[in-house]
Amino acid sequence: MAVAMLRLPLTSVLLATLLLAADGLAVMPLVIVAVAVAYVATAHLTPEPEPPRPASPATRADRAGASSSLPRP
Repeated sequence: MAVAMLRLPLTSVLLATLLLAADGLAVMPLVIVAVAVAYVATAHLTPEPEPPRPASPATRADRAGASSSLPRP
């Protein structure tokens, strides 16, 4: 869960190992596999950001008209 939220796989392994205290070393291989699977799954399921849309000509004209109506200092 920490790797999905933090996107820091090494930190997630260390947190899990520290939280399990003495048993942490015994289950460390399982924790490493679980963190790797969670990281890859999160990277695969996260949608790519959409590129910004270009402004329409009407919007550009409105912006140009609005900026020209401002008083000059």
